[in-house]
Amino acid sequence: MLGLVLCGASFCITFGASRCSLRLGLGIVMLIGYFYGIIRANVPQVFSHFIFDATVTGLYLALWLRGLSPVQRIRTRAVRQWVVLLVSWPVVLFFVPFQEPLVQLVGLRGVIWFLPFLLIGGILEESELRALSLCLAALNLAALTIAGMEFFWGIAGFFPNNAVTQIIYGSHDVAGFTQYRIPATFVNAAAYSGVMTISLPLLVGAWARKDKKAWESWLLAGSLGGTLIGVFLGASRSQAGILFMQIAFLLSLGGFRSRRMLGIVLIGLSVAWVVAQHPRLQRFGTLGDVALVRERVGDSANGSFIEAAAEFPLGNGLGGGGTSLPYFLQGKVEAPLVLENEYGRILIEEGLPGLCLWILFLIWSLGTPPRWSQDSWQVGRSLAWFTCLIYFGTAFIGLGLLSAIPGTSMLLLLVGWTAAPRTDAIRRFRADSASGILSKRHAGVKYMHLNRQQPWPFQREGQELLRDGL
Repeated sequence: MLGLVLCGASFCITFGASRCSLRLGLGIVMLIGYFYGIIRANVPQVFSHFIFDATVTGLYLALWLRGLSPVQRIRTRAVRQWVVLLVSWPVVLFFVPFQEPLVQLVGLRGVIWFLPFLLIGGILEESELRALSLCLAALNLAALTIAGMEFFWGIAGFFPNNAVTQIIYGSHDVAGFTQYRIPATFVNAAAYSGVMTISLPLLVGAWARKDKKAWESWLLAGSLGGTLIGVFLGASRSQAGILFMQIAFLLSLGGFRSRRMLGIVLIGLSVAWVVAQHPRLQRFGTLGDVALVRERVGDSANGSFIEAAAEFPLGNGLGGGGTSLPYFLQGKVEAPLVLENEYGRILIEEGLPGLCLWILFLIWSLGTPPRWSQDSWQVGRSLAWFTCLIYFGTAFIGLGLLSAIPGTSMLLLLVGWTAAPRTDAIRRFRADSASGILSKRHAGVKYMHLNRQQPWPFQREGQELLRDGL
């Protein structure tokens, strides 16, 4: 009963907040997403697994009732088409009885429920990005505080040993297999590390802005240090590798003033010193073992993928991979087949058509790097694109990329943000439409995405912009 009450409360609070403003609604979603893992562990009931789903439902419903402005419709046109395609195929598969109806229903939720965050990312304005970044900065520091308590006092006082915490208590493999990885407030330690790396582009982007207040600068700088330490507390080797690539890419961008660069160096040295003091934070060191890495990659990207494609060309049914199912449904899966490979999971659950749709979408959204432009979020946008590219590029190693809470919603938010054209490009397009510049057939090519070099369907959008009086 308590789990159902929490679902209802989460829905109502998020719906009310989202009706007030998108930034407030997203803040509540992230707050509940950050604490979902520890709440579910301490309230091990069936409905507790759907607290975040109820939260997201409140956000979706409020935004649907508000509707999109003309500019937002233009910004999300292409992304909306992809969302429709990515949702439609699983919905068709839902009516094919490969699995039990309840398994299919939960499996359908797992593959489509977070996709609207692509649209939400596409409508974010600078003020909303700023508010979201500050919210994530505060949440990362809160997660670090609880992670520190778990580090020194143990995880038993925060996560009881039950059916939903098996992964946490099975991760007793740091400091010579004498200590647990630290989950902070998340469902497991890998989720903690993952959310830290996914939040990094927004934190760095907000910190690199010139028009922020002094207290924002201190909050973001402190949160950046806490975020980096959180990656090592979670002790995920793959996330540590992603973090190192993010740092290398960030340094390659340049564009930082000397004071900002000095701040980056000081934060990096401070984190390096903390990590050097504690063996529990050094599990990433095994990345230097070439044989171990080769074996780990081989276990995921193996011949079973080809065999699964041949045996299940249309998939094994939604939920057939078992990766997005709660523990009480996993035993109901018929002919379960699990590959430790996110693309393998898509193949098993959605078949070859679903896998092809995802590959085409990723090529469209991430195939071209963002164009370097002079705006206050240029650093964050570039790092967000690179982060998404690395995540999807390494998705063949491990599972959970598209079903993590709240990691998946945050990642898809970044994809939508980097893929959508910015508002200033649309308004410039409208001005030139009104002045007659776009009378020639190919004149609109110069008004491509400022984020990506993708041709703008200028005639159709120009007519809508003029009609709506933008």
